[in-house]
Amino acid sequence: MAIDLWLEELAVTDEGYRHYWLLLDTNEQGKALRFVQAIHGRRYVASHGKLRLILAGYLGIAAETITYAPQAFGKPVIVVDGLEHDIQFNLAHSGDKMLVAVGLDGRIGVDIEVWNNSVDCASIACLCFTEAERNFWGGLPASRKDEFFYRLWTRKESFVKAIGVGLGLDVSKVVSTPAGVARFLSVPEGYGPAGDWALVDLDVGRGISAALTVPAKCYTGIELKRLEHCH
Repeated sequence: MAIDLWLEELAVTDEGYRHYWLLLDTNEQGKALRFVQAIHGRRYVASHGKLRLILAGYLGIAAETITYAPQAFGKPVIVVDGLEHDIQFNLAHSGDKMLVAVGLDGRIGVDIEVWNNSVDCASIACLCFTEAERNFWGGLPASRKDEFFYRLWTRKESFVKAIGVGLGLDVSKVVSTPAGVARFLSVPEGYGPAGDWALVDLDVGRGISAALTVPAKCYTGIELKRLEHCH
């Protein structure tokens, strides 16, 4: 199964914001209005409006007519004519970047993180990294610490999002190779052998990390796409 990846910008003009707002349903519009900081609401509108445009291209229907039905832990599925559609997707965003993965397997997880100097990486590592991961990270020169931290973090998050269990999973049990080819060394009990999962580090620009997790048995590659009519 080839996975389509869509990398998009969330900084939009006022005209673009109004355009994406009109694509959202009342539930999405309500969520956008509940953000305390306007910039976060604006990014929400842009990301979910662009997501609808992306999905509309696969479904052959108008973006504003797409209907979602929530699954466990809030991971949505698309409903067409009252039936769940086969197409699956996962959305991630950080700063002014968004990433969408689209395929035909429900277990698709993607994460993107813009490096942020205000993040307390050491505290997060203590909670979410194994001892071996922390030791490897601690032994790196300062110039490489951010790269390694965010690489591991996006890998862990992409796995959590692929299995759709929410934040209750102990991500310290999602362990991947510290160097060399990206692959999982172990995953939490109940999700099969680590080799059942394909892990891909994504090159999306300087100062940004991203990762994709999908079942290995049906993964054949990725294709990066862009919307042609960004506002």
